[in-house]
Amino acid sequence: MNIKALITMLVLGSSSVAMAHPVSQVDFEGGPVVTRDHRSPPFVPQWTTLGTTSQSGNGAMKFYASPSAGKFTMLRLQTAAGKAFIKQVEIKFAGGATQVVALNQYLNAANPIITIDLDGNRGRSIRNVTVVAKNTRQSSFRVQAI
Repeated sequence: MNIKALITMLVLGSSSVAMAHPVSQVDFEGGPVVTRDHRSPPFVPQWTTLGTTSQSGNGAMKFYASPSAGKFTMLRLQTAAGKAFIKQVEIKFAGGATQVVALNQYLNAANPIITIDLDGNRGRSIRNVTVVAKNTRQSSFRVQAI
């Protein structure tokens, strides 16, 4: 093999290896860390609070969603204090369809979150959510969607 071809191959091979690995420099004396990775962080959706209740009593509590709130795929009830027996949740969508979920479970410190998957494989706009519950004194929970 030609010596010039061998040197050329070594130079080109080492430069492509350097290009494939992002630059990372660590100073072990407590100095700054330099990382050259210009990819944007991944998108992480946030839960949108549709409403909070701090009532004691029984019956249906209705939470309205803003039309500009977007489309959702999941709903959750999260306890803030006390305990509530959640009988059922009724979700009315912007298109007029309704999804009724019978839960019959307590929302308390032992079971702080109840998650409900919404019908449909893509997000749907929610008009309102009605929670039929029996709350104890000083109980409160949030209704959130993502």
